[in-house]
Amino acid sequence: MSKDTAIYDNPTFLANYLDLPRQQQGHDGAPEWPILMAMVGTVREERVLDLGCGLGWFAHWAVENSAQHVDVLDVSNKMIEKAKGMTASLPKRIDFRVQDISSRDLGVSPGSYNLVYSSLAFHHLSTAAFKRLLAQVNSALVHGGRLVFSVEHPIYTAPGYDQFVKVDLPGRHGADLIWPLNRYGYEGLRETNWLGGEVKKYHRTMTTYFESLLEAGFLVSGFREYMATGEDLEKNPQWQGALQRPMFLLLQAENTARTQPQEG
Repeated sequence: MSKDTAIYDNPTFLANYLDLPRQQQGHDGAPEWPILMAMVGTVREERVLDLGCGLGWFAHWAVENSAQHVDVLDVSNKMIEKAKGMTASLPKRIDFRVQDISSRDLGVSPGSYNLVYSSLAFHHLSTAAFKRLLAQVNSALVHGGRLVFSVEHPIYTAPGYDQFVKVDLPGRHGADLIWPLNRYGYEGLRETNWLGGEVKKYHRTMTTYFESLLEAGFLVSGFREYMATGEDLEKNPQWQGALQRPMFLLLQAENTARTQPQEG
């Protein structure tokens, strides 16, 4: 994931991060995963690129589901080290690389992958870096190859102050909680305190996400705004606030250019 590497040098932040349900339980702790899995589809005999791998849960899943090979990139040495440990028992079909995905050259060859996947990483990129990355991803995919990614929903990233406050209407309760949305049209950097560290995110509108994909030559083939279901809340009661606004934006796009595949 492209984010400040220094934040992982903060022992409090790292310990809190690794204690999150989605880090402890993998996809079982990520309620949006069933939707993403449906977007990904089969990975059998496919070459996969995972951008911002974190602990490597997706690479683990892809290999278990017969992916031919998975290249894994993350800016954090600590995350790469832990991801290697978690996948050590799997067949040797994963290559790990410490790489900032906001860089101007990811070091990937044209037509190398059938699938590029990313979970909750792209909202840590500026819009210029995001667009630059999309161009590289489009080139790296074979014709008809797909990009599947999730980001924090723009409604979630927009507020210019505490992004985790929910205000109750005077004299009202429960379902009348309000998400304090402001500054939606002001795209750019947002800084918030999370897990004991200062985290940088970049807010973009829905329009910017879609237009950036189209400008990069993608065909948008699917999108969902994730909100908690009753089943999710039974497993994770703390997700009650996810009924007030969508937390995640999930997007699926396809390469429509006839990129020459990599030989070999």
